[in-house]
Amino acid sequence: MILRLFIGTIGSIVAKLPVGCVALLCQFWGQFFFLFFRRRRRIILSNITRAFPEKTETECKILAWKSCTRMVELGFLAVALPYFSKKRIRRSFQLDDSIGEFFREKVSNDGPRIILLPHFSQMEAMTIIPLLNEAAKQNEIGVIYRPFKSGSLEQFIRKTREKFGLKLLARGKGFLEAKEILNRNGMVVILFDQNANDWGVLSTFFGRIASTTPLPDLLYRHFRCPIYGLMPQRLGVFQAKCFVERLNVKDANPKIPEHPQKSAGDDYYVAHAMNAWLEQKLLSNEETCCDWLWAHNRWHTHDQGHNWLNLSQKRNAIDFSKVEKKLKIFIRMPNWLGDIIMAIPLVKAICQARPDAQVTLMARSHFVQFLEDLHLGDQILPLAPKSKKYYQQLLEYRRLRPDFLVRLVNSTTADIETFILNATHSFAQQFPQKKRPWFSTRIFINFDNLANVHQEKTTLFFAQEMGYRGTWDLTPFHLKIEPSHTVGLICGSENSPAKRWPTSHWINFTAILLEQTTADIILFGTPMDGAITREIKDQFHHENRVIDRAGKTNLPALVDEIATCKLVIGNDTGGVHLSNFLGIPTVVLFGPTNPNKIRPIFEAPVYIIKSPDKNHFAALTPNRVAEILTNLNLFSLL
Repeated sequence: MILRLFIGTIGSIVAKLPVGCVALLCQFWGQFFFLFFRRRRRIILSNITRAFPEKTETECKILAWKSCTRMVELGFLAVALPYFSKKRIRRSFQLDDSIGEFFREKVSNDGPRIILLPHFSQMEAMTIIPLLNEAAKQNEIGVIYRPFKSGSLEQFIRKTREKFGLKLLARGKGFLEAKEILNRNGMVVILFDQNANDWGVLSTFFGRIASTTPLPDLLYRHFRCPIYGLMPQRLGVFQAKCFVERLNVKDANPKIPEHPQKSAGDDYYVAHAMNAWLEQKLLSNEETCCDWLWAHNRWHTHDQGHNWLNLSQKRNAIDFSKVEKKLKIFIRMPNWLGDIIMAIPLVKAICQARPDAQVTLMARSHFVQFLEDLHLGDQILPLAPKSKKYYQQLLEYRRLRPDFLVRLVNSTTADIETFILNATHSFAQQFPQKKRPWFSTRIFINFDNLANVHQEKTTLFFAQEMGYRGTWDLTPFHLKIEPSHTVGLICGSENSPAKRWPTSHWINFTAILLEQTTADIILFGTPMDGAITREIKDQFHHENRVIDRAGKTNLPALVDEIATCKLVIGNDTGGVHLSNFLGIPTVVLFGPTNPNKIRPIFEAPVYIIKSPDKNHFAALTPNRVAEILTNLNLFSLL
């Protein structure tokens, strides 16, 4: 009762104020809303930048502020309209000739009609059409709307909107009543938006996937009646001109090859038509664009942190092969080769789950060519080493306005990068006792006995918590390269000396290989591993079968050379993960690190040999390794 009295008082005051004062009030409260309601401001700016990527940041902010002003005007009009005299209503609101033509056509060709109304600032003008048009009074008109949670506000608004003859139908419960009205050759008005959650129609709006209300399609299939769009065009504060336009539903009627089992009656033609019609109106001029309610999260349904990698929906009206890649997903790749290799299934999963997205990988510059050769994602952005240029790059990438940022790096630096890039949504794994305040969504990785849970399993859990429901692809990347009679040895470990098997053991093991096989032995490694491989090569300087390639290849060349090997043996380092990824039988020697957590993951032969003493890697002897390889019949490959 108190709320209703308060709303009535505000409405009465606003109705009596000069239009100029109302305009100032709308500007003040619109500016207040834009400045202090940070979450809603972010949604508005996100919506606008998605719809108009060509606009500058300043242009988007101006449009957002104007939209906030119009939103306040919409609220004021809703509470003030009951206190407008009929004379003022006739002076302030006009009907276009198309309205008269619409009702004349209705008289000559009686039948049901469905009218779609978007969220414009003057949409309350729809309620006074029966006052301004005599023919409208002769028709039964029901309006499906979303009820207010407050009972007092609901009673006030309902009484206001039904004052001149309209009948309000609460969304959900009003569906059957709407059908009855259409059965009586009446009209049903539907307020539509692009955030119908999981029960909506999966369609596109401004080229991006959105969930649109299915109600117009459900009614259209049953009644096959004309569909119209109602446009309350703003002329000034509390002033509008309404016009109506018939939607050509058949023109917006795409085929759906992904669902050949569907019959024509299962397609959602109206959803396409009404979104296309609204897009055209918003693109027609700046004033109409400002007048739309951008504060609703239009693409929210498939932006939710727990569901954004799941586009499956009961109602699907999209041909994904024709969807533009307007969504921008950035994936910050790890800094080490082994971690990059183990992140590849997640990158594939994201690309598969969001065919509507341009997937951009951010990686250290020396990994760029390798990732491009794998055809992962749509583009690769290089990251320079830590320097002034590094931060300049991040600021440049920020201007690309990423919608989603997925972080695969668990470090403070990664959190700083997230802050700079300022993506609309950012996702990261959060491990116990590690705070990550800059991410909008943190997925807690807290398995029992986490120290023994493989990194691949936590990555899969990460993807599933973001909604991924597809097949986790661990298929190796097979290059069409003829294998040679070689065995590759990876004797170093650039990021951790403790993971290196002693050089003396590698020398002795190389001697065993030379004695028991006829294969050539190639020593792989980075330039920093060169000291180790040179020491091994010096022990066999007279032996042409031992070839030192450490530091003499870039990463793409290393890929080609490893791909020719029949067997690769190495420490727990990036090279063995690369070998496994290429489908090469791989033997990994583990000392202090835990194979349960970081062993290679792809579906190719992998053999783990652990030191009997993890704190003393030398306890694993060359003879013991040779014995195990003999028992596994791996020497027979060589």
